[in-house]
Amino acid sequence: MAKSRDELLSKPSLYNEQDLLQPASEGDERSFALIYKRYYPQLRPFILKYADSALEAEEIIQETFIRVWLSREKLTEIENLHAWIFKIASNEYLSALRKKLKDRERMGALIRNNRPGGAEASPFDLVNIEEIRQAVKEAVASLPAQRRRIYQMSRDEGLKITEIAERLSISPQTVKNALTACLRYIREYLSAAGHSFLLLCCFFQGYL
Repeated sequence: MAKSRDELLSKPSLYNEQDLLQPASEGDERSFALIYKRYYPQLRPFILKYADSALEAEEIIQETFIRVWLSREKLTEIENLHAWIFKIASNEYLSALRKKLKDRERMGALIRNNRPGGAEASPFDLVNIEEIRQAVKEAVASLPAQRRRIYQMSRDEGLKITEIAERLSISPQTVKNALTACLRYIREYLSAAGHSFLLLCCFFQGYL
């Protein structure tokens, strides 16, 4: 007797992967959910070996499945789905790593520009930069849902205020007010955590 879709969703190991590729490629979200449920527990330990934190690993995994979903039309052409998904995950990790390295270079330059004589960033500064970056993620995660979405659309997706307003069907002034409130909250969150004023200025100058 064929297994129902609900049975498969509760036990993804029961399904025949090939039978799901065609419906998933056509946009069937329940079929895609089965693929997600099968590969998520395989990807997580793989990415955790390289990521700096569990939070970063989760972000990379989610980006991986977003890429898979956006490329779903190719699913029926993939001969080795496991290798394909892991290749996408590896590329997402490398992209995140390149971004971190670039961020560190930019932060070092900002610190030099704000120090007498353009002194290099010290190891202590660099450690604090990483702590600030992690604290920003925590602060953003604690924002109300709509403010968090607006902040992410602005900072992560690079959208302008008018573009965000159009996508969310709200006024540009509402977006502007939300961003102002987000930045104030994040600054207060970081200040309460005891981060230095200089590094805060550098961080917000470069990233917020």
